[in-house]
Order: sequence, then C-alpha cells, then structure tokens
Amino acid sequence: MECAFKNFHLLSIVLLFGCVSATESSAPSVPAAPIVQAQVVAKPLFELLPYPSWRVVGAPANFTCAPDADGRPVLVGRGPIPSNGFLASPRAIADFRLVVDVKLGSAESPRGEKMNSGIQIRSQEKGGAIGGLQVEVDPTPRAWSGGVYDERGRGWLASLVDDEAARASFRLGEWNRFEIECIGPRMRTRVNGVPCAVWYDGIVTGLLAFQVHGGPPCEVAFRAPMFEEIGSHSWRPFVDEAVASSGERCAWSHSIDAQTRGVRMQVEGGGRLEFLAADASRLADVSFLANDGASKPHQLEAVWIDGAGSVLIDGMRAAKLTFAVAPARVRIVGDQCTATQAQRLARNASVGGERVD
Repeated sequence: MECAFKNFHLLSIVLLFGCVSATESSAPSVPAAPIVQAQVVAKPLFELLPYPSWRVVGAPANFTCAPDADGRPVLVGRGPIPSNGFLASPRAIADFRLVVDVKLGSAESPRGEKMNSGIQIRSQEKGGAIGGLQVEVDPTPRAWSGGVYDERGRGWLASLVDDEAARASFRLGEWNRFEIECIGPRMRTRVNGVPCAVWYDGIVTGLLAFQVHGGPPCEVAFRAPMFEEIGSHSWRPFVDEAVASSGERCAWSHSIDAQTRGVRMQVEGGGRLEFLAADASRLADVSFLANDGASKPHQLEAVWIDGAGSVLIDGMRAAKLTFAVAPARVRIVGDQCTATQAQRLARNASVGGERVD
C-alpha cells in the first residue's frame, strides 16, 4: 500500500475545545471543562505513521489512499463486506489530537444515508477484528455523529440523544470536519465546530483505526488527517497499598498528588469512595453496592482531569465527579468492604523522548 501526495504542507490548526457536552439517555450534561485554546502545529497522519505500515483488520474492506486535486491525501474505504472492516494503525497511541474531514457516499448513493462508519480510538484487536472506543459517523435520522461508542464492548457511552445542536452538525453528502482530542482519561469530540461528546474512561492507550461498516454497500472518505501525539498516561500500582476490611473504618486509603488523574481497584462488598482535600474536608463521595452473587470483584475506577471526571463500575459510568480543588487523599470505607490491586493514573514524563515513570 502506498499513499503518495504532493504539495501538502504542515498546517497550523487551532483546536478550540470549550464546554463540550456529553449526553446519554439518562444524563444529558456533564461538568463543563475549562476552555482550552491551544494553537497546535499538527502533521499529516500518514507522515507520522506511514500508510504502508497500516493494516486491514476484520472483514476485507478495500482501502486506497491517493491525493486529491489539491494534493491532500484522501483515504477511501469501500464495501460491501459481511462484517466491519478496519484500517488499523501500526502501533498503539495514547494522548493525541486528530483533525480529519469525513464524507460518506458513493456514485450510487451520494448522500450515504444508509451507510455507517467510525474512527476507532484507543482500541484493541479482538478476535480478528477491532474493538474499543469509537467516534461515530452516523448519517441516519438518529444523527449521532461525534458520539462515543464502544465497539464489541459496552455499547453506547456518550450518545447525542438530548443534544439537538450536536445532532444537527453533520451534513449528508458533504465533507464534515471531525476533531478528536484524547488527553489522559478524557475524550472530546467536535463535528464542524460543534461540541458533540465528552467521555472519561480508564482506557488511556490503544490503536487508531478507520472503519468501513459491514452489511449494505458503504463508501467512506477521510481527507487530510492531521495529527499531533502529545504524550501518554499510564496506570501504576500504589507502592504501599493497604488492605483491610470490616466496620465503617477505611478498607483502603492513600494520599495522592496533583498529578494524579485517576485511581482504580478491585472491590468486594458495599462501600463508599471518598475524596478528601488537603485539609481533610470531603470533596466528593460515591456509594457502591455489594456484588452479591458475582463470581469476581467489581472494578471501581475514578478518573478526572481539570476538575471534572467520572466514576465507573465495571466500565459503566456510575457518577460524575466535580472537584473545586485537587483531591489530596482517596479512601474506601464501608461495612465488610475490601479493596485490592489499587492503582493510580498519572501522566508519563519524558526525557529525550524516553518515558520516565
């Protein structure tokens, strides 16, 4: 595979991720994130990750990449294929910003109303296909383009069901600009400049992939993808983890610094997750129920950045988080509750391009 293009220069792209709303059928709003106005000097995606190193995963979709009349690279994926097919990146990617123009449609169906596609982010290869987080490209009357879906996993995480402005942002049969930002636990999307979704998750790295949906004939084009890789976060064990149980005393407690952007652990029994400020005042707390009859403990995750985030139990959002100040301690309390395998999420520093944990 080759992707030859000419006269395509580096662009200076201004990404304006402001108060992006995340919507679900049961919770249409999220805490507003501070406005970030970062002038990003991005580079062509297929220069940073050369096109010949990408590979087709899943059903054998036909992918081609060639320059348009203005020298901009255009990746085109075509079906029909029996199930979803993907063009997957050669390696995992952590924190990044991606800007790409997307258009669904073919000569036979120029508006592409019955087609579907998506951009996989922080995904994994699963059973010969790609699974994981996906930014939806949806031309149907449902109009959830820019929403966040978990392919071969949890299903819809951040739909646009209650966000009319976001649902109206995608234009049938035209080029649509998708902006995707993933930093630490937070994913934010915009379509044609309109904020669409924000989702907080414990998955902080994985493959990037372009999808051709299986079923009816599908043709999707991705024009001039511009990309910036901006570091990484990782989970690491707490060194001096404490495990205890019984009573309303702590089952687990640990101090955290301002660089911490998440904690996760395995919990058994009902209890309460608490966040404390430096003066020991309570910033937030979330109760969780005992996993009666479950064959394994629940995974409890709390992730945040810029004062906002989510608590997830077994990957599903249980509560939203908003912090007035950075938490200094996190603890688990509860009657006969145990907490094990505790980890913290933090950004990886780098020196000379090498990660320093």
